[in-house]
Amino acid sequence: MLRVAVIGGGPSGSCAAEILAKSGIKTWIFERKLDNAKPCGGAIPLCMVEEFDLPETIIDRKVRHMKMISPSNREVDISLDNVYGKSDNEYIGMCRREVMDAFMRNRASELGATLVNGLVTSIDTGNDNQGPYKLSYSDFSSGDKKGELKELTVDLLIGADGANSRVAKAMDAGDYKVAIAFQERIKLPKEEMSYYEDLAEMYVGTDVSPDFYGWVFPKYDHVAVGTGTMQKNQSLIKGLQEGVRNRAKKRLVNGEVIKVEAHPIPEHPRPRRVVGRMALVGDAAGYVTKSSGEGIYFAAKSGRMCAEEIVEASKNGQEIPSEKDLKNYLKKMGQKIRYNLQGTRNSSKYFL
Repeated sequence: MLRVAVIGGGPSGSCAAEILAKSGIKTWIFERKLDNAKPCGGAIPLCMVEEFDLPETIIDRKVRHMKMISPSNREVDISLDNVYGKSDNEYIGMCRREVMDAFMRNRASELGATLVNGLVTSIDTGNDNQGPYKLSYSDFSSGDKKGELKELTVDLLIGADGANSRVAKAMDAGDYKVAIAFQERIKLPKEEMSYYEDLAEMYVGTDVSPDFYGWVFPKYDHVAVGTGTMQKNQSLIKGLQEGVRNRAKKRLVNGEVIKVEAHPIPEHPRPRRVVGRMALVGDAAGYVTKSSGEGIYFAAKSGRMCAEEIVEASKNGQEIPSEKDLKNYLKKMGQKIRYNLQGTRNSSKYFL
């Protein structure tokens, strides 16, 4: 029986583990922090809610109105009501990643994947990267902060471990350019949160970002306020964040910062995303829309498509797929979302 380890328990890893476990393939999914709150705007397109059968309980706010705010603070109101007509079924979902990720990860576990609260520290890729793959990891399930050192040998690896992917390093996947996102979670008084009931804001201008945009996205009891910029401007990020706060200060003045977050965002796919019997998905692969920074949907989609290819090529786990089999996933992924990844076919159902 085929043995697969999925490294990373975000949307891409969880979706991959779910498909594999459903088919009866022996699957492990590794996540270091089960309460992890990944730094992220947390905006998901409606197509993801439907396609991945996500419950409304993970959606904090249903945004139907967006304000685009110019450098001179002129506002342009964009309403989904004007695009699709008034409907409760058209919205952009705002969620907390710790809530959404936990749901998707636990669903994979309930379907049969073995969830490991652990950190993979080294990967032996075998002869010519073909495996079998021996993982060394620290298991934190006992509550020991140092973790218990353990090993696991598998036939196939899926790297869903983000921009700093250990799997990508093990397979020499190559580097990619990244943008830097900085975000504060700010708790607002009830009257200010009511303003953001179904509204999000996006700010443009060199004071908030020379090459990206700033945002105010509403969550359950707070707003996520952030900005992004190319890595070359990383030293400016805190000043740019201050620019967003200044532009939105009318609503934020009485707010309390409850969390500060920062993370890299890939600008393009890695040079190699399949080597031997190792495959990358999500941010580890570089599947993010450059024009908007949106990556949650593509993470989930790539994880699912990779796993579906493994299930088909392995005849439900009876055989070990080849490198050629895994590369079919890349072809199908490219055919499915090539234009979206290049930012040439944007629509409000996919992007903000």
